[in-house]
Amino acid sequence: MQRQTATRLGSEPMLRTNSSRSTRSLLVAAVGCAWLAGACYMTKSDANQRFEEQKRELEALQAEVRANHLALGTKLKELEEGLEKARLLLTRDSADVIAQVQGQQQKMAELEGKMDEMTHNLQGLVEQTAKAQATLDDRLKAAAAKPGEVALDPSQIPGDKAGHFSAAYNAYKASEHEKARALFSEYLKRYPSDDKAGDAQYWIGASYLVQNKPATALGEYRKVISNYPKSPAVDTALYGMADAFFRLHACTDAKGAVDALVKRKPTKALEDRANQLNRAIKDAGKDYCTS
Repeated sequence: MQRQTATRLGSEPMLRTNSSRSTRSLLVAAVGCAWLAGACYMTKSDANQRFEEQKRELEALQAEVRANHLALGTKLKELEEGLEKARLLLTRDSADVIAQVQGQQQKMAELEGKMDEMTHNLQGLVEQTAKAQATLDDRLKAAAAKPGEVALDPSQIPGDKAGHFSAAYNAYKASEHEKARALFSEYLKRYPSDDKAGDAQYWIGASYLVQNKPATALGEYRKVISNYPKSPAVDTALYGMADAFFRLHACTDAKGAVDALVKRKPTKALEDRANQLNRAIKDAGKDYCTS
């Protein structure tokens, strides 16, 4: 079976050279977001507000548990004092000893009943507290997730490297880009030194470029070059960077990436694509290029 690496260029996004002036401004703003290390992510104020509400509910439940513990201790102390009085009464020669003992026994039975009830209620409060904590943890995880990310179910991740990489690449080909990124990212965590680690990083960048997010794609392509400099994916990452720069109207940077790729003597197919992109950059002119 043909190796599914970054050098498979059939899934590369097409060049688009006819962008409007408004699109140009939005994309340039996207570059700023990328260089500010994610400063344009959505606010989490709503999630934080919900977190504070859950926190207050949990604190209220814990306070109720402590109050019930205190009440239970008080009742037990009363029971011990009552039993002590009963023992003292038994030593006295008094006509009302039996009546008092019976009264104490009745009180003791009542206290035991209340103690059972309190124990049951306490158990319920403990269970409620555990559920509230679990709910709070789930909401905090959801609030902390970055936009565009998906949570992977462990059953979605194959146990072997080959199956894991294939699942991620198949998700990419099926345009399930969020799932593909999640699987490729997990692959990098599990197999950071694998021969296909550079390819996995490349496809993360490619998935953003397919979704027309060139600023974000640039950051992912750079990781291929910096983290996996000996990977065959470096060539396709350079082409991807050139494409992303060109989409952002940064023609000088785009040409620099193309020149760096050509110097590496890539495959004939990739070199042809690089030359094609280079011609598009030259033909774009000052009306398109902002730098």
